[in-house]
Amino acid sequence: MRLLVCLLLFLVSTLNYGFKKNVTPYSIVISKAVLIVDGTISKVSKNEYQFTITEFVKGKSNSKINVVIWEEWLCDPRIKELKKGQRLILFLEKLPNGIFYPVNESTGELYVDDNSLPNIFLPKDFSNPTVLKKGIAMFLETYTFYGNFNDRFYQNINFVRNKSIFEVYKMAKNNTAFKFLVDNAEYYKPSEVLQFFY
Repeated sequence: MRLLVCLLLFLVSTLNYGFKKNVTPYSIVISKAVLIVDGTISKVSKNEYQFTITEFVKGKSNSKINVVIWEEWLCDPRIKELKKGQRLILFLEKLPNGIFYPVNESTGELYVDDNSLPNIFLPKDFSNPTVLKKGIAMFLETYTFYGNFNDRFYQNINFVRNKSIFEVYKMAKNNTAFKFLVDNAEYYKPSEVLQFFY
């Protein structure tokens, strides 16, 4: 009987349950977000927090918005406790009731401490908030997303690039976040809109 119990305990401890968060690529997160903002938490309640925006990267809204607190789970924990004064960069979608929600939970809620992004799961190319916000702005000027954001395997999506690939790679040398986003979008083989001047 002891042998059976020991064997069972050994097998249970070695099983891999395969829990893993479905990570949405940042090129799609940026495209899906109706609002990308930098600011601080001004008030935290049970199900949402009030957020004071200091900079708009994409979209426009009031300078104070309410954001739903997403539910943590085994494979998507919050890296820090939400508290008043915490600086965040948020990638938000708008719910039908007018409240905002982070795109793909933790993917859309980036903590900023001492002008750095402390999340170890972020791409290393997102070196600091200034570089990230500039890279996002460059990406939005260069790429347009077409397709279904909710396509589980991203089969029916397409990016359109409005600059030549040579211009894009030249721009990518100046910003690591933009380079990461370009590599991410180029995976989907974007079409290119040729611009002709008369």
